[in-house]
Amino acid sequence: MISNDEISFVRFYANESDYIADIRLLATQRFSQSHMQVFYTDQKIPLLKEWLDEKGETIKWEVLDYKDKRLIRRYFLNLDQRPDSLIQFGQDEPWSIEFRKSFDSRNRQYYEGQESKFILNESSQIDLIHFTNIQGKLYGEIDFIYDHLGLLIGEVWRELPSQKIVRRFAYSTDMLTMKKAIWEYDQNGQEVSYMVLAQTPADKLYKTLPPRFGNRLDEISLLLEDIRSRDIKVPFDVFIPKTDYDLMILTNNDSLMVEVIELGQQRITFKIVGQSDQLTIPKFRVKSITSKYGERIFP
Repeated sequence: MISNDEISFVRFYANESDYIADIRLLATQRFSQSHMQVFYTDQKIPLLKEWLDEKGETIKWEVLDYKDKRLIRRYFLNLDQRPDSLIQFGQDEPWSIEFRKSFDSRNRQYYEGQESKFILNESSQIDLIHFTNIQGKLYGEIDFIYDHLGLLIGEVWRELPSQKIVRRFAYSTDMLTMKKAIWEYDQNGQEVSYMVLAQTPADKLYKTLPPRFGNRLDEISLLLEDIRSRDIKVPFDVFIPKTDYDLMILTNNDSLMVEVIELGQQRITFKIVGQSDQLTIPKFRVKSITSKYGERIFP
């Protein structure tokens, strides 16, 4: 959960490449040009990324989700802050496990840090799943097919880049009884299973229980509900005065434009803008220091 207490400071970048390389914009350079602003915890862990156009209007959002400080998911949000896709990392993601069962046992690709990307359609249903291995190679996809009522009527599982179909499912729902018939076909188009469900999970369809219930992808649906319920509003106090220099606020609320030289154990060494002499001040006399990049560096 992202809360106002967790977001500590913001940094600005011209684009995603500069963010990855940590090539920052000065806070004053962000005006009248498209850019990114990334919100961090006090431990410098990025929680929220926002893309803005040259008018300062939001284009899209990304929320980063962690477990024990390890990135496990990335949520991509539209202008309404509704998810349009998410990436889940790790070889234990259930859909990727099931997909990889179609591979030859001699396959030697690496999946420990693999990605499963779930792409939503306009009805917030899973439209496509892409699987990418640790080497960045897209190795498979699952295409979900819906009818005009939004009911799932088929799945096509393809290896990539060959486009070879390795598994296929067809669904038929009786609207009166709500029973769902499911046919499974192998890579040769031969029927390998058939079953009828009466509003119960498809727990017989796979050897391992897949994350689904009827035409819902339960595990991912729960993740999406979680992100929709989050309060990702950024607290006002992370938007500091924009300056080309460090901003020092003293305990008497005086403001100084400075260049911080050193943050010592008891004292802070700095230069005042326009002066060449280095000065020191006891830490207890300083209320806060915000860097020229928009980052709170003291306390």
